[in-house]
Amino acid sequence: MSQVRQVFEFEQRGDILVVMAQGPFMEFRDNDIRNAYNEAYRLLSLPETKHLLVDFSKLDYFGSTFVGILIRLAKKARSNGGQAVLCHLTDNMREMLKTLMLLENTKADCFWVPYPTRAAAMDALTAQGS
Repeated sequence: MSQVRQVFEFEQRGDILVVMAQGPFMEFRDNDIRNAYNEAYRLLSLPETKHLLVDFSKLDYFGSTFVGILIRLAKKARSNGGQAVLCHLTDNMREMLKTLMLLENTKADCFWVPYPTRAAAMDALTAQGS
């Protein structure tokens, strides 16, 4: 029997929830993706969680399903009074998000700010008076 891989790996760092996708969504069953999203949303709903950091270091591609999840999670983080940031985006991911007007577009209610590394993203969130 093969071992079940998790869609997301979660890490709580103070009031920051770090979410790391563990591979392209097409490698996972729809039900597993739905459960992973529900768990991320639940963790963002905890009183001790304010900010969201999504780490793309284990991903080189994502599609519309993941974009939809990113939008909903960003809105939840903002409803907590927090921020939503990304790190380790490839050039293709960055271009896709810019095309969708989801990157550094302060006119959108679910825009993302990208950082080159997790440490840079953590520093930025911590500096905002987490």
